[in-house]
Amino acid sequence: MKFRSLCVILVAILLLGCAGKPAENVTIKFGILPIEDALPVVVAEREGLFKKHGINVEIVKFNSALERDSALMAKEVDAVITDPLAVILLRSKGYDIRIVSLCLGKTPQEGVFAILASPNSSIDSIEDLNGKRIAISSNTIIEFVTDILLLRYNVSYEKVEVRKIPLRLRMLLDNEIDAATLPEPLANYAVSKGAKLIISDAMVNESITQTVIAFRGEFIGDHKDVVEKFIEAYAEAVERINDNPQKYRSLFVEIARIPKDIADSYPMPKYPKPEKFPKDFYERYLNWALRKGLIEREIPYSEAVYDIGR
Repeated sequence: MKFRSLCVILVAILLLGCAGKPAENVTIKFGILPIEDALPVVVAEREGLFKKHGINVEIVKFNSALERDSALMAKEVDAVITDPLAVILLRSKGYDIRIVSLCLGKTPQEGVFAILASPNSSIDSIEDLNGKRIAISSNTIIEFVTDILLLRYNVSYEKVEVRKIPLRLRMLLDNEIDAATLPEPLANYAVSKGAKLIISDAMVNESITQTVIAFRGEFIGDHKDVVEKFIEAYAEAVERINDNPQKYRSLFVEIARIPKDIADSYPMPKYPKPEKFPKDFYERYLNWALRKGLIEREIPYSEAVYDIGR
């Protein structure tokens, strides 16, 4: 009997060891950029929703996608808000990053990219972009959305590499370039300063771009319960924002760095509840990356997208 009891105790100890740290002893280091997509994460942190769901979250702020991705690759953060193309490119380089949920972009109205013509240009329509020089950032979602939008209208254009967004904005407003693709809220700001909105992903009849919540695969494997609780807290934050957007407007303006000139008129998005990233959305990014030669092999949906509900 003593031997049997000892075996039971040993098995229990082993099982506890395999279970990993309790959720309250694990801290998610979550990276965000100064973009509107980050609002629910900040609200969840400030209003104690992560604590309510029994987890610790440390928000790490970055000023550029390059900084964010470098920290993710170095395991300095466990999760980020990013775009599906960035996840595909990171996975192609051997980094186990997985999309856990859709963030923004479930509907076209949530689109945040626009192609704009310079104030003094003769460009007034999509067709006028044929043969024109458009400032973009290569191998990023900026180039992706520009290609996808203009392909719909059989427009061919010359790509001009301008990676720094503030420089791209200045070149556009100073008429140094025919057109440029910009993210919100800078696209809205550019229009307020005279640039001409030609087309945006919010103007078409299907969702073209999305942002997602992505975690390191290793973190998911070790702390699946913590990831689930994060999504629950995030969902509650989304519900609070959508129920009373005016309450969170000043925080939204601060987080997304909405320029003062347009702060009063800039619309707040209606945030979708977290859900598994749709396969048809994913495949559009994958096929574009394959056509561009950015990846050498297909990255299966089942590898890159994690089903938090399973």
